[in-house]
This record gives sequence, C-alpha cells and structure tokens, in this order.
Amino acid sequence: MGMAVGRTGTHRAGMAAALLLFLSLPPLSLPAAAQTAADTPAITDSPPTVTITGNRFTAETLTQATEGFVQDHGHPSPRLNQLTRWERPVCPEAINVPADVAAFLTTRIKTVAGQVGAPTRDGCKRDIEIIFSDAPQAVMDAVADKRSFLLGYHFVNQTKTVSKVTQAIQAWYVTAVRDGAVTVVDDPYYAPGMNPDDPLRKQFHGNGGSRLSHDMASVFDNIVVIVDTTKIEGETFGSLADYLAMLVLAQPASAVGQCNPLPSILSLFTDACPSAQRVRSLSPADRAYLEGLYSVPPDAVGSLQRATIATHMLDSLKASILAPDGGTPAAK
Repeated sequence: MGMAVGRTGTHRAGMAAALLLFLSLPPLSLPAAAQTAADTPAITDSPPTVTITGNRFTAETLTQATEGFVQDHGHPSPRLNQLTRWERPVCPEAINVPADVAAFLTTRIKTVAGQVGAPTRDGCKRDIEIIFSDAPQAVMDAVADKRSFLLGYHFVNQTKTVSKVTQAIQAWYVTAVRDGAVTVVDDPYYAPGMNPDDPLRKQFHGNGGSRLSHDMASVFDNIVVIVDTTKIEGETFGSLADYLAMLVLAQPASAVGQCNPLPSILSLFTDACPSAQRVRSLSPADRAYLEGLYSVPPDAVGSLQRATIATHMLDSLKASILAPDGGTPAAK
C-alpha cells in the first residue's frame, strides 16, 4: 500500500523523530586510526588550496568539466527536475558517537552551510540524522521495515533495493515541493487533487506557463545518513565532516563512486580514484557548486539552475586553474 495522500512536509519531518524510538544502537567503538575531535584541525573559514594534477585544462575543457561536475553532483528532483536544497535551517544530529565528536561534526556542517548560503539557526529542529554503525544494513533494514518514507521517493516494490547500503557513507533524501505556503513531500502515490477532499487541491498548482520558473521549488524535508564505521578507518573526523557537509547540503547524482576531472570530497572513498587525486577536505569545486546551488533562484526550471551554477563555478575556478596560456598552472 502506498504512503498516505496529502501529508505535508512538516508532518513528515515530525515523524522522523520516531526513527530513534526503534533503533537500539549498541555503544560504538570507533576505529583507533581515526582522530578524536580534539586532535582534528580547527575549522577555518578559508578554503583549502588544491593543486590539480593529471588534468591540464583549457578554457573549453574547464567549461566541460564544470558542466559535468554539476550533472554529477545534482540529482534531479522527482517532480520538477530541479536541484533540491534546504529552505528550512540545516539541523544535523550525529548519533552513536561520543559527544565531542558529534559536536565537532555538526558544528562543521553548519559552518559550511552558513558559508555557502544555506539557512542555519541555533535551536532548530533536527532534520538530518547521521547514524554511525558497524552494522549499517541492519539499521537500514529497520528503517525500511518501520519508517520506509525516510528512504525518500520510491515505489513499494523498490524498498529493498533502495534501502541497500553500498557506500562507506550513504544518504537517503526525503524531498518535497514548496508551492507558496504549501509544502508537499514527494510521493509517487500522491497526485494533487486526485481526492476531491484533498485540502491542497486548489493550492498546489505552480505556474505552468513560464519557461524560466515553475513558481514551485524542490526542498529537502529530511536526510538520513549512515556511516559504516568498518570502512572509515584511517580518515580524520575533519575529512568525514567535510564529506558529510557535501552530502547533506546537496543531493549528488553520480558523483559518489566516481573520479571527476575536478576534485571533489565525494571521491574520498572511491577506489577508482588514485589516492594522490583524492582531496580530504571540501575542494574549490565543491564550494563553488554549493555557493551556486544556494544562490540560484529556487523556483527556476532545472536546466536554468544547472546552467547558472556551472557559470558560477567557471567564474570561481578559472582564475586559479587556468594559466595565462589557457592551460592549467604547473603542478607544485
């Protein structure tokens, strides 16, 4: 049976709190090779310096690389084909880790959010659950069984596949469509107005006559992240925090598991990417993408959003990547 018709994003987000009621997580022993929060380098506002090796860009190939980066890092929303972003304050909670580690991770995520233009606020209501576990599939099996809506947009017959853990750090996104004062969670079993008694029937309409805007926007409602502690040994909490920030501030399409021409923190656990080409903090491309995402009009059509973000990235990166002769500066 499908999920209930007409539930608003606010109602669904409130239900997310029930996630912890049925998850009985044993005390976690983090890998010895991971640094404690106290040993992790302090957070700074200055972006990292990254030397790009193995790729020599021209103006044309850099343009292609930024366009590809946007495609890989921006999953289209199910209803509007837009890029989803936060409209409510970013409010993460790290679960099943020591308090100092949890505080470090969530502070870093909110710091990055503020730097790139995402909304933040102290005392906000949790909308991101970051769960550390050495049995991640058991956790997600429980989510699939008890709170399957937290898996995001999917049909019932896809639940088992969607809930499968395949990455060291993996996220599930509950997205929604905002139409003025009304927010409706993306649900394949819901169509506005299909029920004559639907209170949203006359409100959820958008603007079908514009090629530039829907008058509607795709927004995040809740994100569940699983961190497989058996696969993060050797990484610092600083790297993990930046990885998590990138993962919860934007929904990637195919960036996780790929080795892109422009470095990204999301290649951190990618075997296909040589260790020398991996970055262990947010890269300039990551930051430029997030800045573009949170500055583009939220109700613009998806193609315009992507083009605008790619242009912002190109303007942000070309000064540091392109040499006077049109190629990349020499590697240091």
